[in-house]
Amino acid sequence: MLPDYLKFDYVMTDFSYARLLGDRTGIELKTKTWDKVIVNRSRELRSWFEVCHLIYKRGESVFVYANNSYAGRAPATVTRFLKLWNA
Repeated sequence: MLPDYLKFDYVMTDFSYARLLGDRTGIELKTKTWDKVIVNRSRELRSWFEVCHLIYKRGESVFVYANNSYAGRAPATVTRFLKLWNA
């Protein structure tokens, strides 16, 4: 289910992208290495998946980028997103 602030046609081009960025300063207080997930973003990631999947179902291209600050390890974030996508 989409949050209220996304209940409008937010697609303006033939592609969309999401940048999954976290609180760099906050996460760097918790870790200086990027070898594991530090912040559980499962709920937020599920929301982003739902938004991106709706756009994709409309026939538009979707690009999703994640950095280490989002959850602590970008490759793990991408892996979790792909599991949602492929389920």
